[in-house]
Amino acid sequence: MNLGRKLLTSLLTIIIFTIAASLLSMSETYGFGFYFAVYPIYAAPLIFLIGVPLSVLVDFLVNKIRFTNHVLYLIVKLLSYACAGFVGMYIFYLVMGAGEDILRYRETIILTLFGILAAMIFVLIDLGLEALFRARKKQL
Repeated sequence: MNLGRKLLTSLLTIIIFTIAASLLSMSETYGFGFYFAVYPIYAAPLIFLIGVPLSVLVDFLVNKIRFTNHVLYLIVKLLSYACAGFVGMYIFYLVMGAGEDILRYRETIILTLFGILAAMIFVLIDLGLEALFRARKKQL
C-alpha cells in the first residue's frame, strides 16, 4: 500500500468527481459553476477522512485473497469499493447525527449514489496510477 499514491488518487478523485457531479446536478436555477465551487467543499473532507481509510481497509482485505484470475480480482475490487462508497455515506450520515432519520430521507438515496460514484472514480484512478507507477518502476 502506497499512501502517497492514495493521496494523489484522492486529489484527482476530488477534481473528477466535482466535474461529474456538477454536470449531473446543474439545472436552470444553479449552473455548473455553482456546483463546481460547492462540491469540493463537501467532497474533499469526505474523501480524505472516510474514503482513504476505507480504501486502505478494502485494499488490505482484497489483497488477502489470492486471485488467479485478474478479471475476477478487478470485479471484486470494484464491487468492494462500491460497497465502501455506500457504507461511507452512511457513516457520514451517522456522524452528522441523522440517527433514525436516515431511513426517511429521500435525499439519502441520491447522496449515497454520489458516494458510490466517488468510490468508483477513486478505484479507477487508483488502479490507473498503480499500473502507471508499476510500469515506471520496471523501466528504472
